[in-house]
Amino acid sequence: MGGAAPTPGAEALWAGALIVLPSLVRAVLAPMLGETAPFASYFPAVLVASVFAGWRAGLAVTVGAAAVANYFFIAPFGELSLSLTNVAATALFLVTTLLIIVVASNLRQTVSELDRTVRREESLRVELAHRVKNNLAVVQGLARQTSRLSSDPEAFYHALSGRLMALGQAHNILSTGEWEACEVSVLVREALGPFQSEGSVAFHGEACLIPPDSCVPLVLALHELATNAVKYGALSEPNGRVDVDWRIEPADGNRLLLQWRESGGPIVQPPQRRGLGSRLLRPQPGLDDARLAFDPDGVRCEFEIGGATRLPA
Repeated sequence: MGGAAPTPGAEALWAGALIVLPSLVRAVLAPMLGETAPFASYFPAVLVASVFAGWRAGLAVTVGAAAVANYFFIAPFGELSLSLTNVAATALFLVTTLLIIVVASNLRQTVSELDRTVRREESLRVELAHRVKNNLAVVQGLARQTSRLSSDPEAFYHALSGRLMALGQAHNILSTGEWEACEVSVLVREALGPFQSEGSVAFHGEACLIPPDSCVPLVLALHELATNAVKYGALSEPNGRVDVDWRIEPADGNRLLLQWRESGGPIVQPPQRRGLGSRLLRPQPGLDDARLAFDPDGVRCEFEIGGATRLPA
């Protein structure tokens, strides 16, 4: 009930089965019931069809059941009767089952929303655990870099405090993400600010906006790249450097091309396995394309995002 919507063929099978089975039950009971309660066996069928196969299947069962019951279980048998009594009984059945369909459809929608919420919470729980582990590694990397460039404990404390505050500011982007649109330069600056060390991260590009659905995926991707750069790549070495450049193509188009390039770090070895973080660096809703390359002289990643808007110079 909380899974994917049934196909038209599946809906037809549900509707057919839930017309035939109640009809057989009513036919078996006909010697005892006569014309009494001709629609009784169909109410549960409409409910089951609506809950498990959707409102269209419930409506198909309703219409089919009304025709079958009127034809077989209401006198004169073997023909559709348009007498006032039969029309009134059939109309009452239709109204009642329509109410059942409405209630069942709301129930189905509620259960589906709960299922999506549970799945999203589980995904967020896994992502949070991954973020915490990465953040510990980032803090260690920042502390190591800061100690290399600080001549005394006081300077080390102030430098590291500023970088940790910048890390917190970047995570504000991840936790809110409720923009109408986001400016790429601001997004890149906030996401990569904690990883800058004496100009080791540089970025440049034209002023532009990207759609709200692309903001958080891009922040997560940049954060993942920077985290890996601190742990294994260019930002793990004193002379390492990261360059981030972006532009809109074609000249009058709306497609953002953003490139991440590392240099000056250790020789890159492609990872033996891909973890949770690699999911952030592949095409997904909000990132139309993502291409990750492990060049020996530095990791390179290119993103494409549609729907970008160029801002006035």
